[in-house]
Amino acid sequence: MSLNHLPPQNLKEALISAIPNCTTMVLGMMTLNLWIYGHLSWDNFFAALGPIYITAFSLDFFIVGPLVLGTLKKYNAMKYMPWLRVGLMAAILTGLAPLIETGFVPKIGQYLMALPRNYIVALILQVFIAYRLGSAVLEKYRTVKSKVNIVK
Repeated sequence: MSLNHLPPQNLKEALISAIPNCTTMVLGMMTLNLWIYGHLSWDNFFAALGPIYITAFSLDFFIVGPLVLGTLKKYNAMKYMPWLRVGLMAAILTGLAPLIETGFVPKIGQYLMALPRNYIVALILQVFIAYRLGSAVLEKYRTVKSKVNIVK
């Protein structure tokens, strides 16, 4: 396995791959949910973008990611990482995001209807676009870094 296909090896690499990954997920899921709840407008989108991004990134990078990683390493089940990580993020943000975006608190029935949809869409978005984008950015960083080290 080449160095470019390895997962992030340190905090700096984790941040380099997490930023485009999180950006893709936030933009995609915010657009979908604002549209579904009938609140998709430039005003709502840009008003919520910062708080949602900070919340999602912090939740994923500092809480959900380490929790899932530790749990799956313990049971030698790393192949389930995207399923569990996206599941926890979807479960939390399905209830929290509408509140941050528009001040709307979903009722339990609305939450239970939105959760499967958000999970499926987020999993597809994560596996086919966001993860690949984050990996491509990390690979580009490693390529540039290795060229700089060769020149030195």
